[in-house]
Amino acid sequence: MSSVKPDHQEQQSSEDIDSMSASLDSLQTRIDELKVQIELAKLDLRERATTQLDIAQNVCLAAHSKLRDARNDASANFDVIKAAVRKLIEDVKASVDAAQAVISRG
Repeated sequence: MSSVKPDHQEQQSSEDIDSMSASLDSLQTRIDELKVQIELAKLDLRERATTQLDIAQNVCLAAHSKLRDARNDASANFDVIKAAVRKLIEDVKASVDAAQAVISRG
């Protein structure tokens, strides 16, 4: 049995969710900034970068959805949901980085 008190565990879960939500918000800001850059970019670059950013945005939306689920179900399966959201955040960051690379090469 865990030595963590339920109230502390709920607080930690809430802090984890808030932290992951802040990470997603930061990544969404990067996505939005890169979309502005794409609008200013050459036409051929636009398609490649837009594809990468669309992927990143979809993963970001999925991660936000998982976080909402985690907040609603913080006591049951939180560790599984938290691991899945952290992986989604990594995927979003990788997609945003790939889009940034396309823009930088353009």
